[in-house]
Amino acid sequence: MAENGKNCDQRRVAMNKEHHNGNFTDPSSVNEKKRREREERQNIVLWRQPLITLQYFSLEILVILKEWTSKLWHRQSIVVSFLLLLAVLIATYYVEGVHQQYVQRIEKQFLLYAYWIGLGILSSVGLGTGLHTFLLYL
Repeated sequence: MAENGKNCDQRRVAMNKEHHNGNFTDPSSVNEKKRREREERQNIVLWRQPLITLQYFSLEILVILKEWTSKLWHRQSIVVSFLLLLAVLIATYYVEGVHQQYVQRIEKQFLLYAYWIGLGILSSVGLGTGLHTFLLYL
């Protein structure tokens, strides 16, 4: 009976340990490792470790570009259609002809709308000062 109780205690101790990749690890050591890694990540900032920060930034940019390239590759028809439309618009803009009066009118309207939308965005963020819009137009 005592032998059976001893086996139960051993099983209980074994169950308290987590099983990772064929190795038994103590949960407290796993939590400690996670805590240390979290602290290391929080210490990686541009003003403390600029080279490591820039290295991680570069690696992240490469990963993002790879994902975008993959997504664009899967949507080839949309990309080709967009490029053809862009080519037609560029040709329309630069080729001389009677249509240039319409192109100039559309360009003026586009610039006017872009100007006012830009002002709206800048005023909503306080022109970068953090001020409310009503304080800027006093």
